Amino acid sequence: MPEENDLSNLPSSLRVMHESQKKWRSEAWEATLNNHKNELEKMLDKINLFDIWSDGLQNNEAVKRLLPEIFMDGYMSIHFAGYGLYKYANSCLRSQLETALRLIYFSTHPIEFDWWCNGSASYRSGLGNKDVWGEGYLYFQGLEYVKQFEGKCSEGQRLFSGSKKVSNIYKKLSTYVHSGMFSFQTKPDEFSPRYKIQDFKHWCGNFNEIQEYINILLILSFFKEFKQIRGSDRNKIIQVAITTKYHSKLQEMLGS
Repeated sequence: MPEENDLSNLPSSLRVMHESQKKWRSEAWEATLNNHKNELEKMLDKINLFDIWSDGLQNNEAVKRLLPEIFMDGYMSIHFAGYGLYKYANSCLRSQLETALRLIYFSTHPIEFDWWCNGSASYRSGLGNKDVWGEGYLYFQGLEYVKQFEGKCSEGQRLFSGSKKVSNIYKKLSTYVHSGMFSFQTKPDEFSPRYKIQDFKHWCGNFNEIQEYINILLILSFFKEFKQIRGSDRNKIIQVAITTKYHSKLQEMLGS
């Protein structure tokens, strides 16, 4: 009898798929590691910060349910990019951002969160928009510490007003979700995924931008809880996930 993990007797079409995937996965993964191992390590450091958030916000039901998904979206984005699957790597980032925005809203709306978990559309009642954050991200613009932070930022640094960084990156990533032509995984003369330095760099920029915005929004939305987190962990989140242009604004707000 063949061993349980013996794949020699696969049906014909599945065997072709298995063999071809083994080849392109190995080639793309090795090329990615050879060229970007240090960048990938830093990305893993960023998504591992969600462990700190999980420990610091463990009394909130929405956090318990949604934070693991935010981590997994970031992890799978790295996974897909490592295999040259850049369309799906970028799609994961939009899902990660979307879930983070929902987490923030639902963390203070437990009834609506229960409706949402049970598939009811009632959670959108009165919002005037299909998304919980409302038209133009108005919900977030009304949060006390978000308003303070935006006021300290230049026009080009603001997340919701001014340059609308969150809205712009969400729109950019939506082209991958909705299969805009430039986001296609395949080309007429190119079917198998492969490592491409420009596509990797483009995804890398999107990845780092998403981690930055999620961590800034978590800080501002759970400001009092964040101040209760151990100082070394607070500094780690700011130093690892957030670029220096935002450091002084956050440190001034935190009184450090």
